[in-house]
Amino acid sequence: MAYHALILRNPARAEATVRQFEQLGITSWCAQLVTAIWPEDRQELETMAQRLVDGGYSWLAITSVSTVQVLEQVLGSRTLPSSLRIASVGEKTSQAIAAKLGRSVDFQPQVQSAAGMLDLWRPEPGSVICYPHGDLASSTLSDALADKPVTVDEVIAYQSVDAPAAGTPVDAARVPEAVNVLHPGNIGGKLGQMDLIVFSAPSIVRRFAQLAGGRIPQKVRTIAIGAPTAKALKAVGLPVDAIASEPTPQGLARAAKELLQPGGVAAAEETK
Repeated sequence: MAYHALILRNPARAEATVRQFEQLGITSWCAQLVTAIWPEDRQELETMAQRLVDGGYSWLAITSVSTVQVLEQVLGSRTLPSSLRIASVGEKTSQAIAAKLGRSVDFQPQVQSAAGMLDLWRPEPGSVICYPHGDLASSTLSDALADKPVTVDEVIAYQSVDAPAAGTPVDAARVPEAVNVLHPGNIGGKLGQMDLIVFSAPSIVRRFAQLAGGRIPQKVRTIAIGAPTAKALKAVGLPVDAIASEPTPQGLARAAKELLQPGGVAAAEETK
């Protein structure tokens, strides 16, 4: 049986998930509801970048691929000092750090979230931590670090706005030919054809609720990429049929397979 999925994330970054879904007989459409754009004033970012290069920080905490993209562009040809340690929120962010910043990470939690970082990350007393992040980032990490004997320098690296946006996007990657793109304004007309919707961030949930009128067809099952996204779905009255075991294409594919296989949907209903 053929299935159809709506993946709510940047189509330029969704190819791996689309490929994983194809192996399950799922045809995907990708829609970008929220995009990351540069702040109007980049002076704080430039000051942070120079301090990073000058060795003014003990740790650099990175919780999104968008932040890595910002750092790559702000740093330019400048390199990070070997003394700087890097804490990453998860595998995809760590891969981006290696590819774009040329560094391996010193800490990555098993549970890939800000809460997961807090469980095991123990920056030494007196550490000076650089924490650039988006304007809609959860306060989970910053609130917890405020209670520790460390100094945290927070900088807004990018702003999350409704797509399509008028500002300058942080990510200018091209969409692969294999990815089907759906304009945000056309989502309502496609929902009835879908079997699955993948939600990749809390901000995307809120935007989807605006576009779809806060409801989805009864037959459509939802997958949240993580616990914060699942919480956002519940907050707007949308169902949570599955939460990916890890925020990766493979984790999303496993969740999709479990929902679509015989008994999968029923099992998901029982856990709501």
